[in-house]
Amino acid sequence: MLSPEYLRQITEGSEQIAEELHQYIISEIVSRMMARIGRGEDYILTNADAWRIRTLQESGELLEDVLAELSKYTKREQQELLEAFEDAGIAAMNYDDKIYKAAGLSPVPLEQSPTMIRLMERNMLATMGEWKNFTRTTASAAQKLYIEQCDLAYNHVMTGAVGYTQAIKEAVNNVVNGVTVTYPSGRKDTIETAVARSVRTGVAQATGDISLKRMEEMDWDLVLVSAHMGARTGDGGQNPGNHSWWQGKIYSRSGKSKKFPPFSLTGYGTASGLSGVNCRHSFGASDGEFNPYAELSAQDKADKGKQYEKEQRQRTYERRIRKTKREVLGMQAAVNNCKDEQTRFALQQDLDRKSYLLQKQNAAYKDYCKQNDLRELQDRLMIAKWNRQNAAKARGAAKRYKTAKGID
Repeated sequence: MLSPEYLRQITEGSEQIAEELHQYIISEIVSRMMARIGRGEDYILTNADAWRIRTLQESGELLEDVLAELSKYTKREQQELLEAFEDAGIAAMNYDDKIYKAAGLSPVPLEQSPTMIRLMERNMLATMGEWKNFTRTTASAAQKLYIEQCDLAYNHVMTGAVGYTQAIKEAVNNVVNGVTVTYPSGRKDTIETAVARSVRTGVAQATGDISLKRMEEMDWDLVLVSAHMGARTGDGGQNPGNHSWWQGKIYSRSGKSKKFPPFSLTGYGTASGLSGVNCRHSFGASDGEFNPYAELSAQDKADKGKQYEKEQRQRTYERRIRKTKREVLGMQAAVNNCKDEQTRFALQQDLDRKSYLLQKQNAAYKDYCKQNDLRELQDRLMIAKWNRQNAAKARGAAKRYKTAKGID
């Protein structure tokens, strides 16, 4: 069995790889867009057909470069998933095997069981398949975003809807907000969010499958399900979608026990149930006596609930900071690649304002952690390509903004 915290952290390596890919794509779109539309109004006012043809040609070049870069990230992600699934499988089996050994049984180690290894590989390959789907759709979305923003800027200028500089600023802002993955349902997420959800679900299902297989081998019936604060409630009531209802209990795998309810109540194997989409619950063998999740006092649960809420708020601060850093990097690319002096000056002002926002967010994060006795997690504030040089540029830009606005 894996802890909820383990299932949260297991995605961090994959998220970092996806975030690097996301930042690369944003920078590529911005750089190429500025080469297309950032040279001045005289260059944008060309024949519409010629403009469209050239934009489409350049979008093809962008797509080719993004696809070429994807192969590098895919190799890294494959290795990351291999290590993550192996580590999770071993951790889950170590927990269960202690129960079996205490009962006098002799379970075979994970690495010596072809059946267990096949189960892990099957889930890992399914997760890797989702990564490839996400990245393919992201590459296509990048090409589409480039074309849309070039065309939008062109049409704005040609129709006189907005001035050239404003059109460029709008196009840049639309791109630095990020590229999204679109699910068949229509839901949209950033690629790092989609990958994190996929990896967490894949690991939970893989370790769940091998835990159940081991129980079959050991002829073991009792199952302990983990619990965590903030578990989803779904529509409420006693149903698999209400995780807070079935979490933290002991169940009977066969459903034949008179003392414990059937494991099927958790909805294991369904998208909304135990180990379903983005679920941080896990399960393992139980001796029928020890249940650490049921022994918490009301005060302990209240304290844990307050701590959980504080940490969730901390995660919100961290996500905002990472998003703003991504936007700052994209705007830095726009300023660096803009040839039109007037437009570059306007973009620099936007960059200064965004850098000042980042500075305020960092200060708010530090203050929140101090006020709530939380440790600052600098690794959760980092994004790809954000180095000391970028940080120094952002500080300088924020200083310019404060000076211009008379902010002390």
